[in-house]
Amino acid sequence: MLGSADKFSSWMRDSVLPYFLANGIHYEGGIARRFLETLPDSTDLQRSRVQTRQLYVYAHATRTGWIDAGQPVIDIAGCGLADFLSPDDAFYFARHNGGKCGINTYEQAFALLAYSELYLLTGDTVFSRKAMRLHDWIKAHLTLEEGGYAINTSHPPLLSQNPIMHLFEACLSWWRATGDPRWEQEAHRLFGLFERHLFNRRHQCLVEFFAPGWRPTLPISHQVDPGHHHEWTWLLYEYQKIAGVDTAPIRQALQAFAVSCGENQATRAVMNEVFWDKSPFRAGGRLWCQTERIKADVVNYRTAPTSARLTLIGTHVDTLFGNYIEGEPPGLYCDEINGHGERIFGLAPSSTLYHLYVACRQLDDLNQSDQSTLIPPYSRI
Repeated sequence: MLGSADKFSSWMRDSVLPYFLANGIHYEGGIARRFLETLPDSTDLQRSRVQTRQLYVYAHATRTGWIDAGQPVIDIAGCGLADFLSPDDAFYFARHNGGKCGINTYEQAFALLAYSELYLLTGDTVFSRKAMRLHDWIKAHLTLEEGGYAINTSHPPLLSQNPIMHLFEACLSWWRATGDPRWEQEAHRLFGLFERHLFNRRHQCLVEFFAPGWRPTLPISHQVDPGHHHEWTWLLYEYQKIAGVDTAPIRQALQAFAVSCGENQATRAVMNEVFWDKSPFRAGGRLWCQTERIKADVVNYRTAPTSARLTLIGTHVDTLFGNYIEGEPPGLYCDEINGHGERIFGLAPSSTLYHLYVACRQLDDLNQSDQSTLIPPYSRI
């Protein structure tokens, strides 16, 4: 595992972060204005989630000494983000052909996450004030009577766990950073929603889509994402460490489901989707699904370290590199393979760097820690 972890960290520090910093930013008059959607750049679409995810990555990497991206981070946070804001400072989904469209919960979650890391990098309370104002806006415009939040401001009947998951992530980040009861209470509320509705106890899996009232009664409710099972495993562990709530039984159930049916036996990659009866649905695999498996692997090893689990981490890192990275241009990656392991050739989405970076930092933290310790000290990410 140690060699695989070093390979991942070196690739991230020496290749990916410098490449996207040098080639993935649009400048106007010598000032960094926004992060590009893909490398190479090939679209007029500009999504706010790309801005906030990249700000999170480069603010954290700068704060922890992996790269110096302080000036472009400050430039984009200071003026570039304004291009995506509504009059009341919520984030539009995207800018396209000069217009702005859609206000979704998902985008607000990543804005909150970016603000938390910008606050930690700069110490500037303007970011905590922005976060509190945005959180107030979310509660005012997206709250559901049945608990949780709607997908977007039109309050469609379809409900989704994905924006809830990332709001939970952002609240944990702010709670760790400030200790503010606002974020602690919101994290508890979202965890309660997960326990009551998002985790389906009958099928022992995470449901993605719901009818009103968080009822898993839609045909699409049967389609679940193994990658999100891994992602929630990591988040529940982070919640356990700060809240003191035992999440082990649910984490173990999530892992049992994902491991039993979520991997394509031909490619050894985490599949995009399966049905909750454990039959495959979309056998290809996005890159982000593999990064979430590595984060779950780290949690599994930290909580019950064994040589087999350590070996498995190395195997999964090597699988990720073999399927998505080796043979690609330096600093870039393939975003998806099909069910037979063939790369679906296309551009490298900038938004995927967030998944790669967080997984890399979790693994690097484990690699640097004393592996004889059951649960090493937490390194903020």
